[in-house]
Amino acid sequence: MVEFAVRVPENTPPEQRVFLAGDGPVLGDWLAAGVPLEPQPDDTHRATLTLPDGFRGRFLVTLGRWRAVETDEAGRERIPRELQIDGPRVIEVHVRGWNRKSIDYHPDYVSHFLPHPRTVSVWLPPGYDLEPERQFPVFYMHDGQNLFDAHTAFAGDPWRADEVAEREVRAGRVPPVIIVGIANTPDRINEYGARRCGQKRATDRSRDYGRFIVEDLKPFIDACYRTLPEPEHTAVGGSSMGGLISLHLCKWYPNVFGLCAAMSPSLWWDREYFLRNVKVSSEWLDRCRVWLDVGDCESGERSDSVATVRRVRRLAQLFAKRGLRAGERFRYLEVSGATHNEAAWRARFDQVLRFLFGT
Repeated sequence: MVEFAVRVPENTPPEQRVFLAGDGPVLGDWLAAGVPLEPQPDDTHRATLTLPDGFRGRFLVTLGRWRAVETDEAGRERIPRELQIDGPRVIEVHVRGWNRKSIDYHPDYVSHFLPHPRTVSVWLPPGYDLEPERQFPVFYMHDGQNLFDAHTAFAGDPWRADEVAEREVRAGRVPPVIIVGIANTPDRINEYGARRCGQKRATDRSRDYGRFIVEDLKPFIDACYRTLPEPEHTAVGGSSMGGLISLHLCKWYPNVFGLCAAMSPSLWWDREYFLRNVKVSSEWLDRCRVWLDVGDCESGERSDSVATVRRVRRLAQLFAKRGLRAGERFRYLEVSGATHNEAAWRARFDQVLRFLFGT
């Protein structure tokens, strides 16, 4: 038996729960709220765990989420604590601080190609500050206001992409990845909705949106952060219309984006424009790794979602006919019971990260 006795900083709210997060199921498998600790009269927080002799692992103390993980005295990221068990003992831990700064916000980011400024949010993975010579893959994601923060997310329910990614990185299932959230604007439907040639093409800003990311934003991110800029390390993704524009961007810019996540893509848009033209200039598929998924309750009921599933399934079949091997160059997932919302996309975001970036 091993007892953990954790002392927290004086400024920790007295009602705040404290947790361990670490290696293996017994330490929560790096869930931020993995192992709850119980407050004690001596101002410690304690838990007793059964760990076998010879157990080796790592752990950190959190307040139940990765944004509130322990830091050093200066508020900087600290390396996980090492743990080696050689018999019954008490592990004493003194937390020095909380709240690693993991997200940089760039409000009112201006484009040379689009009229509306927007917030760009950059999540930096664990290890970014600890390994100052290392470069990192980048995942550009649309509807960025929905990714991290409840106060900006649709219906107050974000993807919690930072929490999911941090768990996957700390567990060793994916390498550290920078996530760039690109907030949408009042022109969202026109920025994400590529149209075929015709009268309505005048409202189509998707090509300008592509230029914004490729010519404005990516050079800024590559200059300000330690990135791996090559296409094989650069992903673009999103859900719904964000999934649709991600497919277009990989097709338009195969020398920029080599990884794509199209979650519940709106393939119905403009009379199935993307589906009808995917075979045109399809060479990008020979270079791109694509995650594709759909829920079977996207419209609220399975019966109403049949057409949605059929469209996405058709795209997966077109990928297969192109010669892409399922599970290698592309992954297609139909999710039973999944609807069209942030909670559904959050539930499978870990699988997206593992497929695109995992070893």
